[in-house]
Amino acid sequence: MKVVLVHGIFNTGHVMGILKRRLQRAGHQCFSPTVAPFDGRHGIEVAAKSLREQIDAEFGADDDIVLVGFSMGGIVGRYYLQYLGGAERVSQFFSLSAPHNGSYWAYLPYPSKGVRQLRPNSEFLLELAQSEAVLDKVKLYSFWTPFDFTIVPSSSSVWQIAENRRFMVFLHLSIIFSRRIANEISHRLDLAV
Repeated sequence: MKVVLVHGIFNTGHVMGILKRRLQRAGHQCFSPTVAPFDGRHGIEVAAKSLREQIDAEFGADDDIVLVGFSMGGIVGRYYLQYLGGAERVSQFFSLSAPHNGSYWAYLPYPSKGVRQLRPNSEFLLELAQSEAVLDKVKLYSFWTPFDFTIVPSSSSVWQIAENRRFMVFLHLSIIFSRRIANEISHRLDLAV
C-alpha cells in the first residue's frame, strides 16, 4: 500500500518518522510530506492544496493511496478528501487525535486562520461536516485517546461517520509514537489487500 502521513500543526513531516518506519517495515510504501505553512496561518484550505500537490508529485494524480492524518493533519486530510478530489483515490483514511469537533485550545490568541478554523462549532468545521457524503466509498477510522490534553475535550476526536477506536495513550503527540497504533493501522491495511 502507498501511505501518506500528514503531520499536525507546528510540526513537519519528520515528526511522522517513527510511524513511517514501522509501516515501512510492515511492507508499505510511505510518504510524509511537510505541509506548508506548518502553522496553518493561511488556513486549512491552503495546507490541503499543498498536500495535494505533494501527493501528486510523489505518486502521480491517479494511484490509489491510504491517508493518515495526525491532529490538524487529520482535518487537512479531510479537506483534501472532501473538496480536492482525494476521496476518488483514497481507500482508507486514518485520523489520529484529530479535532473533528474542534478544540478549545484553538481559542488561544495565535494569528493563524487554521487555528481559528479548529474552534468548536466554527463555520469551517460545520461546513466540513455538511459535505461528508463524498466520503461514502472511503473506509474511515478515528483513533483517539481520552488522555489527550491538546484536543479539548478529547472526545472531540470522535467522528460520527468513522469507526472510532479509543486507545489508552498518554498525551497528544504520543499517539503517533505508539507501536499499538502502528500495528492497528498495518493490520487494517493488510485486511484491505
